Amino acid sequence: MQIRKTDLFTFIHKALRSIIYNAASNLQSANFTDEKEVENLLASLRHDLDLLHEHAVNEDNIIFPEIANNEPDMISELNDEHKALEEKLHKIKTQIEKTNLTADNEKRVELGSELNNLFNDFAASYLAHMNHEEATVLEASFKYLTDEELIAIRTRIQTQIPSERYKTWLHWMLKSLNNSELIGLLGGMKSSAPPQVFESVLNTAQAIVNNQRWTNIKLQIGI
Repeated sequence: MQIRKTDLFTFIHKALRSIIYNAASNLQSANFTDEKEVENLLASLRHDLDLLHEHAVNEDNIIFPEIANNEPDMISELNDEHKALEEKLHKIKTQIEKTNLTADNEKRVELGSELNNLFNDFAASYLAHMNHEEATVLEASFKYLTDEELIAIRTRIQTQIPSERYKTWLHWMLKSLNNSELIGLLGGMKSSAPPQVFESVLNTAQAIVNNQRWTNIKLQIGI
């Protein structure tokens, strides 16, 4: 699909998919007999779940209301999916705490296996939900909202995110985009962002993107 206007979903959904894939990989390969490893894993998983929840809240409170008058049935269905995902997420958080409080190695391994199954179920639903959004509300946002309105929505979301949290989102997004997307994103920032902001994003990208890709990207955006 050719992106015609400001896209509120594709880039952030790529970041979310990377977060989910990374968490799933760490979880399924974890050694639940190692207390320190489990402690670090569960802390990381809590953080990742908070990011997923935060994104859904932004959609519920900022994006979906802008489409609801034109597509009430679509938004109602997506809201129902969000509620179902929140229930699954709550079960995972409950399982995390049970696992974290268990001192017995054998029991922790059992709980860890259950946690992995719960997360896999949640991840499958979350990934399918994002696909659904991209096939419905993304297209609706292009249809019903002007580019100025889309930019204003994106700005509302960005300005309420604390700076350290924003760096986390930026890390995952830069890590997840392909060359063309990075060139478009960084090229646009080069012409519109304050120099210090652009420099900070460049430094973050350079630390994430492998050297060969980064060399090509720099040539394309003229830096």
